[in-house]
Amino acid sequence: MGRKQFLKFWQTGLIAVFLPLLLLSCKSQSNDDTTAGNDLPKLSVGIQVSPAMTLVMVAEDMGFFDKAGVDVEIKEFTAGKFALQAFLGGSLDIAISGEVPVTLSTLQGNRFRVLGQVVERTINECRVVVRKEEGLDTPEKYFKSKKRKLATSFGGGPEFFTYNFLKKHGISEDQVELISQKPEDMPAALVNGTVDAISIFDPFARIAEVQMGEKGLTFADPDIYSELYVIDVLEETINKKRNLLKAFMKGLYDAQFFIQDNPDKSKEILIKYTRLDRQIVDDIWENFVFKPAINQLFIEYTTAEAKWAIEKGTFPKDTPIPDFRAILYPDILQEIDPEAVQLD
Repeated sequence: MGRKQFLKFWQTGLIAVFLPLLLLSCKSQSNDDTTAGNDLPKLSVGIQVSPAMTLVMVAEDMGFFDKAGVDVEIKEFTAGKFALQAFLGGSLDIAISGEVPVTLSTLQGNRFRVLGQVVERTINECRVVVRKEEGLDTPEKYFKSKKRKLATSFGGGPEFFTYNFLKKHGISEDQVELISQKPEDMPAALVNGTVDAISIFDPFARIAEVQMGEKGLTFADPDIYSELYVIDVLEETINKKRNLLKAFMKGLYDAQFFIQDNPDKSKEILIKYTRLDRQIVDDIWENFVFKPAINQLFIEYTTAEAKWAIEKGTFPKDTPIPDFRAILYPDILQEIDPEAVQLD
């Protein structure tokens, strides 16, 4: 065998031996990359299953969290205050709740931070729906004609809205019997006459309106209250998982633009999670501004809610009003979009 033939044989032999190994190596590396892509670090997030959580649902469903670098495990609760309780009990990394439970929990001495809101604001999301009576077409006429049974959700935004609603219209406590009910039970209670009125957020306010039809009447006032839904996290989590929290916020930030550009698809995602009728979703869609934000309303509302909780006797009269600005942690959202943080 000549030298050239030998070299040719040797090279061909090496290719025959090593090519399968090379291909196997590439395949293994490719599989490792795929596994890595599916094995993102996790955050557990507790939410109430409601339209207000659309930003979270869209970010999860459309893969915006994964794209940002975090695997979000969504845990569902019937109310944000229950998510907050689970969070304080140590079973969640993040809870998303209304700001009223945050206020009450802070007054109780719990310490945590707020990264932002999952809605910039809500518009008439909380409303009072009543059993209509002839000639009683204003809140003053309706509630002052006789003592009314009014159901609301104690310990949350609807109760604070109710307090402000009654105060604005000069309706005294002895003219109303306040009843605590689960939001999902209120439409049926109104329809069957167990209560005269309900004060609740969407979708249950809208469901009650639809079920009551011409027998119902709604009192709404956008100037009274705009319920906020805020992202609660421990200081320890910020210290240990800041990059993951930033990825979570980035996922929400990207989801807002998808919702703006694809409202129909976003509604389908919301319906998948909540199982609401499409017509209900269409009816209430404009009541929410789905955008991660921190604004002055949070400080104004939480301060007013603390005074209200002390005034009604939930806490002793000498309870100090916290500085709610101090529990905000706007840094992460500011890094993503400085314009999303609007504080005086």
